[in-house]
Amino acid sequence: MNFENVICTICGDKATGKHYGAMSCDGCKGFFRRTIRKRHSYVCRFGGDCKVDKAKRNACRKCRFEVCLRKGMRRDAVQTERDRIRPANLKSGGNSNGSGSSRETSTVDDPLLDQLLKVEATMRQLRCTVITKTSDARRQATTCDVTDSMNQQLILMVEWAKNLDQFQRLDMNTQISLLRHFSAQHLVMCAAFRSIHLSDAVWLTNETCLHKDSPKVPDVNRVAARIVDHLTTPMRQLNMNEIEYVALKAIAFFDPLAKGVDANSYNEVEETRQKVLESFEQHVRTVSAYKEMPRRFANLLLLLPPMLAIARDLIEDVQLCKLFGLASIDRLMQELMLPPDSSSDPQPQNVV
Repeated sequence: MNFENVICTICGDKATGKHYGAMSCDGCKGFFRRTIRKRHSYVCRFGGDCKVDKAKRNACRKCRFEVCLRKGMRRDAVQTERDRIRPANLKSGGNSNGSGSSRETSTVDDPLLDQLLKVEATMRQLRCTVITKTSDARRQATTCDVTDSMNQQLILMVEWAKNLDQFQRLDMNTQISLLRHFSAQHLVMCAAFRSIHLSDAVWLTNETCLHKDSPKVPDVNRVAARIVDHLTTPMRQLNMNEIEYVALKAIAFFDPLAKGVDANSYNEVEETRQKVLESFEQHVRTVSAYKEMPRRFANLLLLLPPMLAIARDLIEDVQLCKLFGLASIDRLMQELMLPPDSSSDPQPQNVV
């Protein structure tokens, strides 16, 4: 197709093709891609109705991004593109388009981080089969939405662990212990990182939003607010990317002090954690585009204590919901997040 006389539907400049679902110029294409990949969050200072044209398209990024969405650009198209190009970039180590996100993925020549990224990509694909109930983006979440999202995330967590060779080598009791110890932390950490583009809410897997002061889910307000304030906001301030997210997740997961870890497996779990920690530190200190940011490695690690504290609050909320019948707590959630009682089996069934 000849695009000589076709204009960009976002700013009116000369279009170079259909990018991410809309006819656009390279400038708007790149802007949309960077916004999605880096999970930028913008604020309009002029009332939310700025003119977006060739001359003023850089004046307000919030309004420009909104026009991109209205004209048909899709977030998932950027993600699909990244998944498609990542294997080649990871091997070559080249920066194909000069964007920050390309540096984020293409410079990963560490086999352990590469493995974690590939497993994460597999989970994104699996998520499409697990998430059977979706809703309009930014719809305010109900209690049912919250529990549905938690159930889905726990299913994905178990599958994520099964895809890790280091996990598969462990004995069954240790596997169950690690899953139980990490389950609530996983819910908190995933919610925080998924919401990095928001400033006032937690973005759930079923595309609903749990606002900090949501009146519909009062029992979870405290957890949502703490996720936003103590995890999502620091993640955004530290420019945390997916590489660092998957590494930090593995560091939290392979905890040799998790209750129930077999004595014979302690050293193996600790060794795995140390290897991930070493790769993580190497990336943050020498590879990351933000390697010169003071104390960044330490501050990324300092996300772990609040994550654990918030996870404990979440477990308390789940216990209360079960005790008073406030929400539907399915068997997987009960087995992974709640302590066994005298009427239940001593070990979870069909978890791993």
